[in-house]
Parts: sequence; structure tokens; C-alpha cells
Amino acid sequence: MNKKVFLVEDDSAISDIYKAIMEKSDLDVEVFSMGQDIIKAVKLIGKDGGNTPDIILLDLILPDMNGLDILKEIKTNESSKDIKVFILTNQSDVDFGEIVVRPDKIVTKANITPTQLVDVIKEELK
Repeated sequence: MNKKVFLVEDDSAISDIYKAIMEKSDLDVEVFSMGQDIIKAVKLIGKDGGNTPDIILLDLILPDMNGLDILKEIKTNESSKDIKVFILTNQSDVDFGEIVVRPDKIVTKANITPTQLVDVIKEELK
């Protein structure tokens, strides 16, 4: 069975590239371009029709929400709190401020190719 990835990325060129590379590597990818959409999907996890990802790749800068708010929602929701979350960003210094929750990993987009990202995901999900 393929591992499920939720990719939260508002830049369609980036998400298309990531999705194509991940699917070639037998990962099942669902793309979300808006924060509210991933929040809805997270709230459905464990309920009728809700599918559970093995990992969530989360961009910090989205048109409707801050990625750190989404991270907090994912990590404080009982049904999604144990899902691995990687922050996928080009920000070199992420300021978590007073947010207590932390991602499982921070990946700088500019420092990793899509193929290398797949390798990191697969290693994490072993």
C-alpha cells in the first residue's frame, strides 16, 4: 500500500513538480493550496470518509492562513496529532514565537531537490 502525503502548497508550479516526482516514487499525494482546505481535511481524519495521511508537507506562507496556525491545529487535534508534519519553506529562520507545538522536520525548499525530498520522506516513513 502506498504511503499517503498531504502537500500544502499554494504555488501550483511547485506543487505540480513535487506531486509528479512523489507519484513516480509510489507516494499517494493530495494537494491543498489553501489553509482552510487542509484544516477541513484534518478535521475529517478518523471520521466517515476522512483519509489519514502518513505525512503532511506544510508551506508556511499561504494566501488565507499562516502555516504555523495550521501546524498548531494539526498537532492539537486528537485525530491528527501523531501525523508527521514537515514544514516546507524558503524561510531560512522560522520563528515559532509562542507556539508550543513543533514540526517533525523543517525542510528548506531551496536546499533540496524534489527527488531528495522524496528520499527524506521515505526514510522518515520506514
